[in-house]
Amino acid sequence: MIPLSYAQHRLWFLNRLEGPSAAYNAPVVLRLDSAPDREALEEAVRDVVGRHEVLRTVYRAVDGEPYQDVVGDPDVRLEVRECGPDDDVDALVTAFVRLPFDVTRDLPLRARLFTAHGTSAVLVLLVHHIATDGWSVGCLLDDLDRAYTARCGGRAPGWEPLPVQYADYALWQRDMLGDPADPDSLAHEQLTYWRVALEGAPAATRLPADRPRPAEPSHRGALVTARLSAAAHKALAGIARAHRATFFMTARAALCAALGAAGAGPDVVVGTPVAGRPEEDLHDLVGFFVNSLALRADLSDDPDLGTLLDRVRERDLAAMAHEDLPFDLLVEDLNPERSLGLHPFFQVMLTTQTAQDTTCTLGAASGTLDAADLATAKFDLSFNCAETYGPDGDPAGVLLGLQYATDLYDEETAQLLLTLFHRALTAYAEQPAGTPLSRAGLLTASDREAIDRRHEALTRAEERTAATQGEPRDGGSRRTPDADPREEILRGLFAEVLGRDEVGPDDSFFKLGGHSLLAGKLTNRIRKALGVQAAIRDVFLAPTPARLLRRLAEQGDGPVRPPLRPVPAALRPKRLPLSAAQQRLWFVGQLEGPSATYNIPVVTRLRRPVEPAAFRAALADVVRRHEVLRTVHRSADGEPYQEVLAHAEPVLDVVRTGGPEELRAAVDAAAGYVFDLAAEIPFRAWLLEEADGSQVLVLLVHHIAGDGWSTGCLLADLDHAYRARSEGRAPGWQPLPVQYADYTLWQHELLDGEHGVAGEQLAYWRTALDGMPPLLALPTDRPRGPEPDGRGALAPFDVSPATHRALLRCARQNGVTLFMVVQAALAALLTRHGAGEDLAIGTTVAGRGDEALHPLVGFFVNTLVLRTDTSGDPAFTELVRRVRDTGLGAYSNQDLPFDRLVEHLSPHRSSAHAPLVQVMLQVHAAGAADASATPSALDGEPVAFRGAGAKSDLTFALTETTGPDGSPGGLRGVLEYATALYDAETARLLVRRLAETLDACAADPEALLSALGEGRPAPGGPEV
Repeated sequence: MIPLSYAQHRLWFLNRLEGPSAAYNAPVVLRLDSAPDREALEEAVRDVVGRHEVLRTVYRAVDGEPYQDVVGDPDVRLEVRECGPDDDVDALVTAFVRLPFDVTRDLPLRARLFTAHGTSAVLVLLVHHIATDGWSVGCLLDDLDRAYTARCGGRAPGWEPLPVQYADYALWQRDMLGDPADPDSLAHEQLTYWRVALEGAPAATRLPADRPRPAEPSHRGALVTARLSAAAHKALAGIARAHRATFFMTARAALCAALGAAGAGPDVVVGTPVAGRPEEDLHDLVGFFVNSLALRADLSDDPDLGTLLDRVRERDLAAMAHEDLPFDLLVEDLNPERSLGLHPFFQVMLTTQTAQDTTCTLGAASGTLDAADLATAKFDLSFNCAETYGPDGDPAGVLLGLQYATDLYDEETAQLLLTLFHRALTAYAEQPAGTPLSRAGLLTASDREAIDRRHEALTRAEERTAATQGEPRDGGSRRTPDADPREEILRGLFAEVLGRDEVGPDDSFFKLGGHSLLAGKLTNRIRKALGVQAAIRDVFLAPTPARLLRRLAEQGDGPVRPPLRPVPAALRPKRLPLSAAQQRLWFVGQLEGPSATYNIPVVTRLRRPVEPAAFRAALADVVRRHEVLRTVHRSADGEPYQEVLAHAEPVLDVVRTGGPEELRAAVDAAAGYVFDLAAEIPFRAWLLEEADGSQVLVLLVHHIAGDGWSTGCLLADLDHAYRARSEGRAPGWQPLPVQYADYTLWQHELLDGEHGVAGEQLAYWRTALDGMPPLLALPTDRPRGPEPDGRGALAPFDVSPATHRALLRCARQNGVTLFMVVQAALAALLTRHGAGEDLAIGTTVAGRGDEALHPLVGFFVNTLVLRTDTSGDPAFTELVRRVRDTGLGAYSNQDLPFDRLVEHLSPHRSSAHAPLVQVMLQVHAAGAADASATPSALDGEPVAFRGAGAKSDLTFALTETTGPDGSPGGLRGVLEYATALYDAETARLLVRRLAETLDACAADPEALLSALGEGRPAPGGPEV
């Protein structure tokens, strides 16, 4: 496959990033005095396309890598539009030149002939910039004229073959530059120069725009023009000679002075194109050769006009000696801050040229070359200087143009900036070289006032935008509790593409070294792993895994989800409904009576004692902050409802204990406290004080008001409040975005509102679980009783760091989560132990898809049924892919409450076992302490207590650990098992064999399930 040139790659990337557009169209418009022979002209266009391979090339991609596909015999046609007297030919031409190209499918050349009134005509050759540049226009027109003349004479054009084709140049360019990592390569040498030249350069040129920079530019543009007199032109030529400079250098010095006067600061970067045709063999070739240079100017210390020109000359000569380095390689290596709306390194472009003779011929016809108005802008500001000369060769004036982005600038502002440039050029022409910039008269008082006014207005607008569209800070590599598995897959794909061990949910792709080529690879892998259409622009607009997941979810085809927002108390219903998860626990409580089964105790031996009065006040602060902690759950006519109490004092029992046995009994008693949910709030605390002055803190939340994630929120808020109360003040925290009652109302609308998702998700689950066995056929030590007794015990186990690392590597390579890898291993184990090949494994999901729910205490978790097919003795990696495919479907339909699923599917119901799933799996991410955070006042060691029993037959829970350097430190596992069904020996056998299966999968992920037996060595470990 033939690679693209670096310049082409940039345009291919932009075409992928922004979609097909006219922003990079390069139209050639010929206004002819007579209509050409249509058949001869069509033949001539075909001849030119046949002569230049680049005009019959499309740009396809494999695994995100673009390549040139040269079409052998393309179907090239000349379209003809007959224009009547009522047609506006100019409008038709404008509409044609603004038609977009998709360079992955379309040939980069279109030809259309507009026959105008009488015998005149307009020929338009519309070429995409990926196949042409300004130099190429002359080559294209010369070849077309020769071919047309020949075809009118009934013969083929008799031109000499081109010495090379563009594809040859693309290959030569890479060979000439070499590997940037090779110290002896030209690329490395020139990169070394540019790293120094651009070190510390401003990311953006600060100018008085009328509007803040949009996240997504429209590329709409407009043009303002001016003219510099012949006298000034002649004087500028003399200034340039006196300083051994070129007209371009003089113009750039003037432009930088003008931008500095407009508020750009003392360090101004301007871009400019260079031809990029170092070899004579390239001179007759149509193609995209131009490169962009980022040229810096130093305006510090108020230099005079001559000094600034000398500084510019020195910089420009050095830059042009290093102009071979493609701009894209420079961006990839220096990796500046990236966004769709900000061109890297420079946003202002300067081009100088000699005004060309616009007359042309096409066979016997003559005409003029016309400039088409594309109304586009590739940069914020593009200044153009076209020098004109008289018949005697003397300077005749300079045509000035400014193409500006209308996203940012109004015409009045653009005209002001062009006026400043004109004044700066005039200052160089008329004032002594020793005139300081501050005295060059670039700004009038009214200009200064207008610029200051625009700067102030822009600053206020940007501050408002930042306040409403604030970005989350970088989150490091930490995973949030029970993160969405799709986010974890995205994090793995980010890490794989970037060559990193781990990527955090809020880590920016570009700050970690990502660039355009890698972004293409990333989107390609996302499409394969998640089955969603991810585009490169999505990565630019949402460059972190967490933001990208939200963006992809928002672009889905499902129902529009209602917004989650706070509901004022006056607008809430008189009786607030329970959430679906709460209703399940309320129903269990009615069925079984009050119990401690659904308590969530947090028991900690504190490192530093707390002062009871301050701690009591802090508890009250937290209860005021979280409505759910001051809610009672009552019923009327058999229907439960929430009642949020305006004021509630949480109970803090301070208890003095004796020896270890007395302490253990006190902890067990606290953990086993039975709440009366209809009469008391679901939160209380104990402070157990031992004889030596140490303290054990017990926080107890009923599951109806909390979950595992909630404990972190609760502890963080309690720590914050206690610190404040210890200093004699109230805690100064930000209000919560929503309360749990708002969530319950939102959930009811989400499920059963006008656009509710319940029907669609239920349909998914009916299909996904159709025919699944109601009970896992796993052998037990004793027959199942008429109903579970709830008693349970624990069997711990560990997985080595080496296996942990290998499992993570397997997950990344297969585009899955660590949970999915462990699920596949557990399924293999269950099948081997007689559970069959159609397995239901349950897991819990956090249920906090909206960021507003992240800081909330509340009961959000839901149970998912993950059906796993182990039939056919698949390889382990094949089983992992099966798990991923079914798992992603399940996670995409996780809003439907488990109880509603059970109710509608009506599985075989038995009081002896749980419906749908009897084996649960949980994999928890490692907690990562923030090294910069202040240690918590509630730090301490967890204290063991007697658990409430087993809620399922088997619950496998694994928690990742990390080493001192943050590397994978192994998995700490525990099996909670129902003692009515299993003996301790059986439980120990199951966890040992699960650990062995994980070792075997890690050692050989391609092994068949039948080969995943005992006795395999763990990666880097001894024989089992």
